[in-house]
Amino acid sequence: MDVQLFLVPYDTARRGWRCGAGPEHLMNAGLVDQLHARGHRVVGTQLIEDDPAQSPAEIRTAFELMRRLATAVRNARAAGHFPLILSGNCNVAGVGALSGLTPAARSVFWFDAHGESNTPDTTGSGFLDGMGLSINLGWCWRALAASVPRFQPAPVEATFLLGARDLDPLEAALLFDSHVNLIPPSRLSGLPDLLATGGLRQTVGYLHLDPDVFDPDSVGHGNDHPAPGGLSEAQVCTAIAEIRARVPLGAASIASYDPATDQTQAVCRAVFAAVDALLEPGA
Repeated sequence: MDVQLFLVPYDTARRGWRCGAGPEHLMNAGLVDQLHARGHRVVGTQLIEDDPAQSPAEIRTAFELMRRLATAVRNARAAGHFPLILSGNCNVAGVGALSGLTPAARSVFWFDAHGESNTPDTTGSGFLDGMGLSINLGWCWRALAASVPRFQPAPVEATFLLGARDLDPLEAALLFDSHVNLIPPSRLSGLPDLLATGGLRQTVGYLHLDPDVFDPDSVGHGNDHPAPGGLSEAQVCTAIAEIRARVPLGAASIASYDPATDQTQAVCRAVFAAVDALLEPGA
């Protein structure tokens, strides 16, 4: 497969800080060498950066990065390349990738310990990255989302939130009242049946992996928001294989990985295994 890598090394508008250090760490840990060893061709590595003329600000910077990433993903797809995004924040990766896939019918497979489905009206922290999925679904920040080239809200019924187990109360109520396919770890074994019920074969899939979906006790800490009861490396890779058996993927991302929390590099290795699964030839 011809893979084009996109690095977005920002966390809450700060370049290289916390999860913003994740993209370059994954590269330095040998991601390109692994892709080559698996028979893939890395056709380019593009750095997505904020407008240097503007002052860093969490909301403004995030949407500027989304705009730039959306254009880059669309160009990569037009050239026949698979966009693999390494991002400090989930919101940038998700909105940028999904906007780059329109106007195709899309499906979303979002692996995360958290719901990422808060809005400004439900959040208790004010953390924009806790709103990544809700922005994609058109639940909030609509005016700024509309500034992202060719943004369209993702279809709720074709959105799968996998491995989530740490939801804020108002966020949980919003998700439960929606038609998002909420699949906590206890329901993951039923994923093949859930995938078989929808018209997913007519969609282009976007697969998003936040490493905090991994169990912090048996795998490790992917960032500083660990939640117990997570998924094993094998569970994540199996779920990815099940998704790929049903849906052609158009783009994928690894987001919100903080190497400072991954003391043994076990999460880094699990991320590499997940990348292998999502790019497995012939799936």
